Amino acid sequence: MKRREFLGLMTLAAGAMWTRAVETAAPDRRPLNFVFFLVDDLGARDVEPFGNTFYETPNVTRLAQRGMRFTNAYAACAVCSPSRASIMTGKYPARLHLTDWIPGEKPPPNAKLQPPDWCKHLPLEEVTVAEAFKKAGYSTALIGKWHLGDTDYSPEKQGFDVNIAGGHWGQPATYFSPYKHAYPNLPDGPQGEYLTDRLTDEALKFIEGHATQPFLLHFCHYAVHMPLMAKPEMMEKYSAKAARLGQKWNPAYAAMVESVDQSLGRVLNRLEELKIADHTVVIFMSDNGGQLGATTNVPLRAGKGHPYEGGIREPLIIAWPGVVQAGSACATPVISTDFFPTMLDMAGLPLMPENHCDGVSLAPLLRQTGTLQRPALFWHFPHYRKSCHSPYGIVRQGDWKLIEFYEDGAAELFNLKDDESETKNLAATNPAKTAELKAVLHQWREQVGAQMPTPNPNYRPGLKPKKKAKKETPPDNDP
Repeated sequence: MKRREFLGLMTLAAGAMWTRAVETAAPDRRPLNFVFFLVDDLGARDVEPFGNTFYETPNVTRLAQRGMRFTNAYAACAVCSPSRASIMTGKYPARLHLTDWIPGEKPPPNAKLQPPDWCKHLPLEEVTVAEAFKKAGYSTALIGKWHLGDTDYSPEKQGFDVNIAGGHWGQPATYFSPYKHAYPNLPDGPQGEYLTDRLTDEALKFIEGHATQPFLLHFCHYAVHMPLMAKPEMMEKYSAKAARLGQKWNPAYAAMVESVDQSLGRVLNRLEELKIADHTVVIFMSDNGGQLGATTNVPLRAGKGHPYEGGIREPLIIAWPGVVQAGSACATPVISTDFFPTMLDMAGLPLMPENHCDGVSLAPLLRQTGTLQRPALFWHFPHYRKSCHSPYGIVRQGDWKLIEFYEDGAAELFNLKDDESETKNLAATNPAKTAELKAVLHQWREQVGAQMPTPNPNYRPGLKPKKKAKKETPPDNDP
């Protein structure tokens, strides 16, 4: 069935369901609103509810006290664009063939493999979560980072009624006005205006303008992505705090985290002031692991771009008023493909398994009424990343995690229950489990049509690439 035909049928079905829901809803059972609060490059341990004792995030703590923390939550990729595509579609990046940040980077000239010809935008043929909710009568907005294509693939063409600042950029030129980028519908503010604050202003305007009707707001901060730029007075506070504690922390990054936390607090406050907090779901998440050199993901290994837990584990909180047990936690592994079906399920809208085929609804976990029937989680990254590592794939099944490196098929096997920091590679001592998980990973790649890297005809064994001059930014920084 073609996409337009499917959307037409879905519109009729969802519209009828929506009408019945509105007609029969009691005053205290109004349709749910959704605020998806997505932070860029925030590490799994960068907020207080997940163990940080230096960055000050009282509003994230406040949200966690109202909702459920997921302690094994994952992004579908260790870099941004693929994870964002998985949130929009409920599909693995491998299935979408959108497997690197857009537009990606060239592999080293003498790399053993060359990346596939992958898709550098979110295809318009995909049905997004915004389109599903828009067809069901919701007002939809994307405020902040998009990074899923240029103007031909803009948020407005993917189901969003409102797009503010969502363009092809992966990072700001500056966090202070004048912003230098020609952000859609976001002209420069007063000299020195801070981008995180400005985006929050725009988010509050949207919420205020739609307080009496159901809405879906994807509020996607550019922070805490490079460049590390924060308000001077907040940087001074964290510099003094680090000196007082005798600890080495990046004061600019710490201040950026607190600015994001203040943004969340303003959103929560406005929902309460408008008396719509009791029927508004708030989801807090990051798109990939913390940036090495800006923060630390310890005890998790490595960071953004890497196949280890520091690159893909995220801080996830979901507050569902009247349903989620306040202050609860869940250790079940979940992934960013799950948001699409979860939000439909929460709203009482029909699921769309032909579209969000790689996601499952988390409603049973949120209600604490059941478990997830899913055999494993998967990742596929057929690219090089500034010589950090070779292309790789990952499977997590229960407590076991296997990483396969595509250059030579070498595998690393970890038991995350016993070794969360991934310090003990058990591949050699447990060849049976290694072979089992490799077979599962290979079968999945075939099932989703994953694009594999191919031999590089210019590869010359023993030829080392020329060393590049060191940059001031961390080696794994990218848009």
